[in-house]
Amino acid sequence: MDYYSILGIKENADQEEIKKAYKKLAMKHHPDRGGDTKLFQSISQAYDVLSDHDKRSQYDAERNGFGGTQFHFTTEHPFDPFSQVFGGQSPFEQFFRQAQRQHRIKNRDLNLRCTITFKQSFTGTELEASYQLPSGKQQSAIIRVPPGVMNGQSIRYQGMGDDTHSNLPRGDLIVTVMVESSTEYDRRGDDLIAYLDINPIEAMIGCAKIITILDDTAVRITLNPGIQHGTEYLTRGKGFKNLGGYPGNLIVQVRIIVPAVTDTTHQEKLLNLYAEINNLAKSNT
Repeated sequence: MDYYSILGIKENADQEEIKKAYKKLAMKHHPDRGGDTKLFQSISQAYDVLSDHDKRSQYDAERNGFGGTQFHFTTEHPFDPFSQVFGGQSPFEQFFRQAQRQHRIKNRDLNLRCTITFKQSFTGTELEASYQLPSGKQQSAIIRVPPGVMNGQSIRYQGMGDDTHSNLPRGDLIVTVMVESSTEYDRRGDDLIAYLDINPIEAMIGCAKIITILDDTAVRITLNPGIQHGTEYLTRGKGFKNLGGYPGNLIVQVRIIVPAVTDTTHQEKLLNLYAEINNLAKSNT
């Protein structure tokens, strides 16, 4: 993989040029802005190597046929242009910053995968992982998953990987987090999408509803008469915590559930009521 071409810079580019090129591309291709995730990962990988003096020297040597060590990466990078733009601190920064402090030559990194619920991705959680090292030793670790983690995101734990070669520093443990889907909620960037089901009568006359979101916060939603299916209500600051340290929003989407009325007596009443409402609407026009 040609990291210089990915960032669109020359091989003799200085650190300021590298940082400027990365920031421009990351802003353009960040997944939260609708960018391609794989392309963004490649951009982050390129910056991860070229912004580090030792990694860059090793990479340049490998490009010229002098051998080297395989690189390992997380799905996000500690330099987050969105965090810098808004002046916030990334909740993942403490994990990703460790990636820049890797030794030039060390034991292998190990990869684990854990699965959490949709709610746990919102609130954060702790998991205990047990795994076997290549040396045969058993290892356990507490995996602290921060609130707002996205599906497929990775967390790096320095010095908890392979220890086969005692004369080399231990490798790292890279934990990839998989988030289960939910039947009640969805995620749109850092926004939490909640669904509110109402019946046609409530839609016609309006109503007030209280919904409880993933952190057990109660949110009151007032629906106006004549609300339409698919209407969305926004409550700021009630969504997922994002990389800049700011929470996303809660978006409540209204779904009108129409029951089947098969009883003829009820059908007749509904038809009479519909006629009255229709006549009233005509008289008001």
